[in-house]
Amino acid sequence: MKLERRNLKRWIPILGSLLLAMTAFSAEVRMSIEPEVIGLLDRAVLKIEFINTKGKAIDMPEIEGLKIEYQRKNLERRTVNFKSTSKEVHSYLITPTQVGDFTIGPVIAKFKGGEKEVSAKLRVIKKGNDEGTQELSEIMFSRITSDREAPYVHEPFDLDVDIYIRDDIQIDGNFRLRGGIPESGMEGDLKWSVSRPDREERDGIVFKVYHLRTTAKTITAGTFEFCPEVQINVVIPRQNRRSYGFDDPFFGDMFGRQETRPFVLDCNTLKLDVQSVPVNGRPKSFTGGVGMFGFEVSIGPTQIKVGEPITIKTRIEGKGNLNQITPPLIEESHDYKLYDARTVASQNPNEVRFEQVLIPTTDAITHIPAISFSYFNTTTADFRTISKGPFPIEVEAMPQQVAQIIATVPGTVMQETQILGRDIIYLKPSPKHWKLTTDIAKYNTLLAKILLTLPTLLLLLVAGITARQSHLTENVALARRQKAPKAARRTIQRAEQALRKGDEAAFYEALWNTLVDYFGHRLNLAPGQITLQTVLSHLPEENETIESLFSTIEQRRYGLRSSESSHKEMKTTLKQLTATLRKCERMKF
Repeated sequence: MKLERRNLKRWIPILGSLLLAMTAFSAEVRMSIEPEVIGLLDRAVLKIEFINTKGKAIDMPEIEGLKIEYQRKNLERRTVNFKSTSKEVHSYLITPTQVGDFTIGPVIAKFKGGEKEVSAKLRVIKKGNDEGTQELSEIMFSRITSDREAPYVHEPFDLDVDIYIRDDIQIDGNFRLRGGIPESGMEGDLKWSVSRPDREERDGIVFKVYHLRTTAKTITAGTFEFCPEVQINVVIPRQNRRSYGFDDPFFGDMFGRQETRPFVLDCNTLKLDVQSVPVNGRPKSFTGGVGMFGFEVSIGPTQIKVGEPITIKTRIEGKGNLNQITPPLIEESHDYKLYDARTVASQNPNEVRFEQVLIPTTDAITHIPAISFSYFNTTTADFRTISKGPFPIEVEAMPQQVAQIIATVPGTVMQETQILGRDIIYLKPSPKHWKLTTDIAKYNTLLAKILLTLPTLLLLLVAGITARQSHLTENVALARRQKAPKAARRTIQRAEQALRKGDEAAFYEALWNTLVDYFGHRLNLAPGQITLQTVLSHLPEENETIESLFSTIEQRRYGLRSSESSHKEMKTTLKQLTATLRKCERMKF
């Protein structure tokens, strides 16, 4: 018995080695590209198939003229004539940026039991109007410029992004700027405006030019680099995709509908050296103005009595950091009392107004001293001071009839006090019993108490909302995290509308936007950074569900059909996506 056990122990390693060798022998690795011939506005899918074995995704080498992005992993299992075959497929999306013949690889595909060297070829050809075009950047590109080469801290400057699209190329008019803006040192979020396109000829080619503009400011000095990635959606008629002599299973004719395909345009890098406002030479009347401004002052009334107010109105107009300018300083004096200035609302965005109250305390004052406003002129790079005044005024003495209190002998303790004048109202003696009158009693009701406390509650509510908004402004990740559910609901509603209309292309495009918008906000990532691997790294427990969603949505977006009912699959996919996002909302990433 012991002898048999010893023999069995000897055979176990041998049998294991034989089984491993058989597995390695039956395993197969393939690399393929579909389609193998495409145009500059097309895309191809590269697949690495591990048959009867498991393998890892490969980090593809960088190839000039091609952009290769990992998409997903699919697991397939088939049984034919009682023979089971498994397949693990890793898919990559290829976007060309220039024409030519390309060889991808050779690369080493490692799998359980061995490794294999694989490669594939792709041809990018010219089509239609692309006869003289060699690169994608010749028909679609963007440029960023600024009206200031070296602005100063807090000085507003314009950023212009011009998007050039060859005249015969149709886009859907939606633009998305991804990254490329400094994350620190900028004041607030940039709000871009889009103007109507015009046409421009460059090197014999007519382009539609779209103009995006924003106004930016920095809060620190230094070198700032701007290089945004501009994403556009090109509209391509599917019925024309087969007219070039090759079979396109991903972008072929599908009921004659159009599809939109995203592209990221090349853009130059803009460097701005932001300068500090000099400290030397700053006048005392400098209140933070940086730019170019005008200054106006008006006062009124100019004929008053002692103790009556005079309103001083100042207006600063021009181009610069108006929202950071503090009120001009007014010289203090014993002849008048000066109250704090307040900002007055203005409908003109290019001006700021202040009002300040001054009350004379003596009739000896004959004028209000000159008021100066100093600012740093960014054009001439020096400080400028604008002075207004002095302003003459006429102040009358206080009438003698007004009640006065005069001590008979100054400095003597407990001297008798004489009250001179008239209209003196003497206090009544305190009553023995206080009675609540009808007018006061009505404020003791429950409704009155609620109404009296309502302003305080509203004030606390406004303070809470303001504090929350301030916190979200400082914490961008938290702000984007809270936007995720709303962004997902918006695109899911579009998917539901497409489902009711039976528009499969619009339905899966909306689901893809749901994934990009939700996880982009939830993970604080740019849209181009949302891939299956990125999401799985944060949601390992939802591995299979997330993989299934990405796989189904991507395949249907590229025109691959399922064997089951299209409408039934759309309803199932929407239900699965909604349930998954609800789970994600309860998770902490």
